[in-house]
Amino acid sequence: MPILPPAPPSLTARRLSRRGPALFLGLSLAGFAAACSTATASADSAPLRCEISLDALHGGGTRIGGIVTSAVPVQGSYALAITSRSGGGSASIRQSGEFAAPAGVPTPLGETEVWGSPSSHAVDLEIRVGGRRLACADPGL
Repeated sequence: MPILPPAPPSLTARRLSRRGPALFLGLSLAGFAAACSTATASADSAPLRCEISLDALHGGGTRIGGIVTSAVPVQGSYALAITSRSGGGSASIRQSGEFAAPAGVPTPLGETEVWGSPSSHAVDLEIRVGGRRLACADPGL
């Protein structure tokens, strides 16, 4: 019995094999875009998270700072606004700038030391990544 060569692939199989890499790349990019679109959904979502730190210092002061943590490397900007109140009145401090955060590493943003206990300061932190804003809530004091 003679051995026959394999049958040639059908026209449909040839079209799919040529489109396969492009189809795979397109679906991969669509999945990546969907993951990025949810990255800044809320301050405590897993892909991107920001927090405000208020640490009491010896002598009556407070260290205030912002921290961003991301599941993937990100670049963006931040705005940190601090309002301090005491018996003598109030004071406002604003810091802003650019940042680059590597994946999984808590990255400090602005930081300052002010007089007074942590409860005498109101802090707002806003993060901007990829044209989207993320407002970080002042921690419960």
